[in-house]
Amino acid sequence: MNKYFLLSALISVASATYAQDSYDAQNFANSDLNGTSRFVAMGGALGALGGDVSVMSTNPAGTGMYRSSDAALSFSGLFTGDGAMGHDGARMSFDQAGVIIAFDMDNPTSKGLQFVNFGVNYQKKRNFLFNQLTDVKNLNDTFSQTYQIAYLCNYSFNNNYWGTLADMSASSDTHGSIIDESGGDGAYTGVPASKAYFEKATFGSNTQADVNLSFNISDQFFLGASVGVYDIDYSRESFYQEMGTDNNIYDFTNWYKTEGDGFDVKLGFICRPFEDSPFRFGVSVHTPIWYRLTDANGSDLFFNDGYVSSGSNAEYDYRFRTPWKFGVSLGHTIGTCFAIGAEYEFQDMSSMHYSEVGGYNSDYFRNQNKIMGETLRGQHTLKVGAEFKPIEQLSFRLGYNFVSSPYKKDAYRIIGYDGVYTETDYTNWGNINRFSVGLGYRYKSGYVDFAWHYQAQKGDFYAFDDVNLKPTKIDANRSQLMATFGFRF
Repeated sequence: MNKYFLLSALISVASATYAQDSYDAQNFANSDLNGTSRFVAMGGALGALGGDVSVMSTNPAGTGMYRSSDAALSFSGLFTGDGAMGHDGARMSFDQAGVIIAFDMDNPTSKGLQFVNFGVNYQKKRNFLFNQLTDVKNLNDTFSQTYQIAYLCNYSFNNNYWGTLADMSASSDTHGSIIDESGGDGAYTGVPASKAYFEKATFGSNTQADVNLSFNISDQFFLGASVGVYDIDYSRESFYQEMGTDNNIYDFTNWYKTEGDGFDVKLGFICRPFEDSPFRFGVSVHTPIWYRLTDANGSDLFFNDGYVSSGSNAEYDYRFRTPWKFGVSLGHTIGTCFAIGAEYEFQDMSSMHYSEVGGYNSDYFRNQNKIMGETLRGQHTLKVGAEFKPIEQLSFRLGYNFVSSPYKKDAYRIIGYDGVYTETDYTNWGNINRFSVGLGYRYKSGYVDFAWHYQAQKGDFYAFDDVNLKPTKIDANRSQLMATFGFRF
């Protein structure tokens, strides 16, 4: 017996109407490398260097470096390879729009408050564009999604409550007819698979708008705070086809949608410890993002090209809280021709938290929070970046990011027998490596910047859960070409 199936049955709560889990949670908690082209080209490693509109999203004190006002607007093209589910593999994106207003305090001395700066910036925290086309490996005429569904059907029968997936699939007059009831009532069984194919497309975005206030004290200490407002619009569609060893074929399509909004507070500090040196260090703290989200999902089932059944679920609300995030950064400049920065961030993904709206299904969310604590771990992000100016008007930039995987070894997805979740697939994603380059040109008060950014990530894909099934290796590589237009005033 698969121990994960047993765990699913034990934690599931009758009449559960929710489907969120650790895989959706980490998806909404993570961030892309995005913002202005300069910020992206330098790997986002500006936490101590500052002087960029987008830095208010990482270290709010970084905008305190401004001595004049700045406005910037950014666009990009995002490329993921082949499209899936009828969606394109490339998409244009409006990524950033922001302004910093610098207020000179006209302090006649070099001590005390020098500048108070106010800023507003919109940018995409996450672009969910992803396409997957996968021939499922390692089935060996032994494993099958139908076995997992049959197990759920058995628990549904024994507990007299049918979740969406079981109800669509079980054989009887009132259910679907994919899972055989060959052993009599409550003895459903599946068929080993000879081959399977999976396709998925995700799209939408998580956008953020930050309002920032920062202070320059004696050109040596910089303080800042940002309040962020977030908006999630996330969708995914998938198709799974499996051929059994009995040569029967069934197709399974799914769609899932999440919408909602949230807010957080970010605090930052930068210090030049040596008054006669440009070396500086920074620290930042981000509160959790408190979201209120709404989900809906549905699916269709076909058997040997014939329609069998459908399942859909009305919108339902819940709350979600991301982890605290902590950052430290270093920066150094040599004259006006060279700058280098490094930054480290940490967030404990196992501390994420779901909660109910209206007092329902608290046991379900309590169990999901426990599972996140068991399957997720702390995530580490390292950023480095450099900028070189051979002449005052021209800049060349390089950047790199390393983002560790949030998953513990052998993480898994829980599917409750009585829940609305109809997708059995999951991917345990590995580390992320990001590489970026860019250049910028400034003429008088105007400037234009360009950046190219490549992200590489591999994952272990499971079309369904079985403790003995080996994963199919997949990747989520993508590239982004960006342009920013701005002016100082």
